[in-house]
Amino acid sequence: MAEEEKKSRRTKLSGSRSKASGKTGSTKEEKKSSKKTLNKVGVEDEKMLLKKAEEKEKARKETEDKEKEIKKVEKEETKTVIEQKAEEVRAKNKHGKKYRSVKEKIEIDKIYEPDEAIDLVKETSLTKFDATVDLHLRLDKKIENLRGVVNLPAGSAKEKIVLAVTEKNIEEVVEKVKSGKTKFDIMLATPTIMPKLASLAKILGPKGLMPNPKSGTVTENIEEAMEEFKSGKVEFKADKGNNIHISIGRVSFDHEKLKQNLDAALAAVPVGKVLSAHLTTSMGPSIKIKVGK
Repeated sequence: MAEEEKKSRRTKLSGSRSKASGKTGSTKEEKKSSKKTLNKVGVEDEKMLLKKAEEKEKARKETEDKEKEIKKVEKEETKTVIEQKAEEVRAKNKHGKKYRSVKEKIEIDKIYEPDEAIDLVKETSLTKFDATVDLHLRLDKKIENLRGVVNLPAGSAKEKIVLAVTEKNIEEVVEKVKSGKTKFDIMLATPTIMPKLASLAKILGPKGLMPNPKSGTVTENIEEAMEEFKSGKVEFKADKGNNIHISIGRVSFDHEKLKQNLDAALAAVPVGKVLSAHLTTSMGPSIKIKVGK
C-alpha cells in the first residue's frame, strides 16, 4: 500500500515536470518568433518611411522646379515687354519733329529717277550749314574689295589736302606720321619712294591714306596727280559691309553740277553689281534712286 502511493506520487511529479518543461520551451519559441516578427515589421516600417520621405522630397523638388520655371517665364515676358516699350520709345524719339516732317515728302517704296532725287535731296536737307550730298551704294557680295577713283567734273564736296612725298621730305613725313600727325587727306608718292614708306603701312593703311597704284596715288607724275585730286578726283573703297560712299557735292551746288557728279560716280562703279543706291545729305533722310537702264 505504501509502495503504490509512492509510485503514484512519482508519476504525478514526473507529469508535472514534463508539463512545466513543455510550457517553458513553448514560451521561448514564442518569444523568438515574436522578436523576429517585430524586427521584420520594424524593417518594413523603416523602408516605408524612407520611401515616403523620398516621394515627399521628389514632390518638393518638382514643385520648386515648376515655380522656378514660372518665375523664369514671367521674367522673360517682363523683359520682353520692357524691351518692346523701350524700342517704341527709341523709335519714337530717334528723329526730331523736323526730320519726320521732311521725311514725309519721300515715298518709302519709291525708286526715284536721279533728277527727281537730286531736287528732293536738296529740299529735305536739315542743317543750317552747307551739307554734303552723299551717294551710298550697296554692292553684290560676288564683287569684293572694290576700290578706285572718280573725277567729279563739277568739283568735290571738300577741297582735299594733298601731300606729295619726295626724296626731300621723306624723312620728315615718316617722323610726323609716326608721331601721330596725319593732317592730309591724300598722300602721293612715286614708285621709288614707296619702299621707304613701308614702315607707315600699319598706320596709314587702316585710315585709307597709304598710297596705292589702284587709287592713282602712286604715280611718276606727282604734279599732275596733285592737280587732279585738288580739282575733283575722289578715291573710293568698299567697306566691310561691301558698301561704297562717295560725296558728290554740297547742297549749295546747283542741280546740273550734282547731276554731272552723280553720273560720273555711277559710271565709275560696275552698275550691274549695284544692289541698291541712295542719295542723302548730312543728317537728312535717304532717297532710293534708280541705277542703270
